[in-house]
Amino acid sequence: MRIDKSPAIIGSMFDRIAPTYDLLNAALSFSMDSRWRKTVISSLNIKDGDKVLDIATGTGDMAFRACRTAGCTVTSMDISRRMLDIAARKNKSSRGSFLITAGDAIAMPFSDETFDHAMTAFGIRNMPDLSAFLDEAFRILKDGGKMAVLELSVPSRFPWRWIYLTYFKTILPIIGGLVSGDFKAYRYLRDSVMGFPPPGELERLMEERGFEITQSSPLFFEIAHIYLLKKVAAEV
Repeated sequence: MRIDKSPAIIGSMFDRIAPTYDLLNAALSFSMDSRWRKTVISSLNIKDGDKVLDIATGTGDMAFRACRTAGCTVTSMDISRRMLDIAARKNKSSRGSFLITAGDAIAMPFSDETFDHAMTAFGIRNMPDLSAFLDEAFRILKDGGKMAVLELSVPSRFPWRWIYLTYFKTILPIIGGLVSGDFKAYRYLRDSVMGFPPPGELERLMEERGFEITQSSPLFFEIAHIYLLKKVAAEV
């Protein structure tokens, strides 16, 4: 089944669920999402003075964590303005600087080689064109820059695959729909994960777009995955 991931559709959907987004993220992941974001930030080894882009930032949780880690500048970009409004209200003083930009990850409003690091949590799955997104991420990173990707995945082994699919296909859409009042959005979540490329296929695409994969790690029985990529300078 083909899913419509056009910017207008995705932006509108996340605008609708923005008020309950944080609550449901924690509830539906049994609060593991916070630990996973911490792992992402640690993997980037962010230093004072670094420029960091948080793509599909949502309500800014990972960006704020980066700001608390070092005296860096974090730009939070999302296509949903209501998500960004919540991020702005949540912002508190920290070691680093926090900036907000509304934008489409397929056509980012930044110059070439602007950022030392990029990161995205549960965002790459929503891109209408994975190759175009990876090309944009490659473009805005400095040579040697790193990007960390955190995304949901489907376990490959029994019995975890069966347990996960039972929960993900039936229970999660009901809970998400009841709490948010938007059943369609949480059916989309289910379908987008089920239709997303498995780790091996995604890794091949990342390498084809010029990235070196320095880490690829499953999390909690493979229900999520972290990819750490490095922009390799082109040979002259």
